[in-house]
Amino acid sequence: MIKMVVLDLDGTLLASDKSISAYNLAIIEKCRAKGIKIVIATARSEKSAERSIMLVRPDAMILNGGALVIKSSGEIIYKKLISAETTDGIINACMNNKNAGDITVETEQDYYVSYREAADHPDYMHGVYYDFRKPLSQKSYKIVVEIFDRETAAEIGSKYSECSVIQFSGEHWHRFARKEAGKMAAVKVISKDEKIGIDEIAAFGDDYNDVEMLRECGTGIAMANGIDEAKLAAKYVCGNNDEDGVGRWIEEYIL
Repeated sequence: MIKMVVLDLDGTLLASDKSISAYNLAIIEKCRAKGIKIVIATARSEKSAERSIMLVRPDAMILNGGALVIKSSGEIIYKKLISAETTDGIINACMNNKNAGDITVETEQDYYVSYREAADHPDYMHGVYYDFRKPLSQKSYKIVVEIFDRETAAEIGSKYSECSVIQFSGEHWHRFARKEAGKMAAVKVISKDEKIGIDEIAAFGDDYNDVEMLRECGTGIAMANGIDEAKLAAKYVCGNNDEDGVGRWIEEYIL
């Protein structure tokens, strides 16, 4: 019996235009009415996920790819930050590598970006320009860098044993974060807090940072638009994110 549903946002619950359909929201409400807990699990920060959070009203939020877990009450139950020294070290390594481009850093204080132009989506308009030639000297939840080949990303990541690096599919962006800051680690924290077994959790996702969650949760469902690695890790594949794949699978197999 499914007692918790964990939902990735981009490429999963969100359509390509970053909207959440009325149908998917209605299905989420039906889950809530049956006592099923709803959890958002996203690489986004709380600020950039704010619009989705307001619509979904989840019981808990896995943010920054698993570096932060916040309950609907506002209580923080899990937090993993990269040290200020390591944050500056990774930034410096990327700044001095010809295969790296733009840099964004999510800290407890702000969302810092290396570019002055406005973001192309309103969810990211809060970015603050920072000249990363100067030390940031802050702990960070994640550092996301435009790196044009995986070898360079892996090489930089290998110098910091406390961190892992994951690429976002279809993009050159790579996320550096604490090794403990993964979505599945965060799911386990919520599972314990809610006294819900891992085998009673259904998780939906589409990308590299969802693979572990799809493989280890009791019911893993990959999106039809997801990467092959996600589909191989999951028990099931649902429809794509532009055809209400999440809601239609839940309606047929959970409700």
